[in-house]
Amino acid sequence: MWYYQQGNNRIGPVDEAMIRNLLVSQTLNVNTLVWKEGMPAWVPVNQTALVNGLVLPPPPLPGSSSSAPKDRVIYVILAIFLGYFGIHNFFAGYNRNAIIQLIITLATCFIASFVIWIWAIIEACTVTKDADGVDFK
Repeated sequence: MWYYQQGNNRIGPVDEAMIRNLLVSQTLNVNTLVWKEGMPAWVPVNQTALVNGLVLPPPPLPGSSSSAPKDRVIYVILAIFLGYFGIHNFFAGYNRNAIIQLIITLATCFIASFVIWIWAIIEACTVTKDADGVDFK
């Protein structure tokens, strides 16, 4: 039976098949520390027989990001002029908030648009990252 480290936690015991499944699903990576009884110390999983025969995806390229940083000026301008439609949140990837703002504005025939616009202005002043966690440029 194996143990593995996740953050500051020791998880286990789990069997070898579970470790392999976690590697294939990318829940664990080849640098995750593992240990089993009889081993003198925790070692990265890639230094064990657990990875033998597994086809693992390659690591991401250095410096690559899942999305390019979005422009904060555009986010603020969209919030000021189209905030009651939630357009600024669509731009930043906060689709749930954008849909809520759009539905409230349209469902109330623009009666609540001033309240939604204030909400958008507050977001324009406080939001500094897009939905992927990338800082605005």
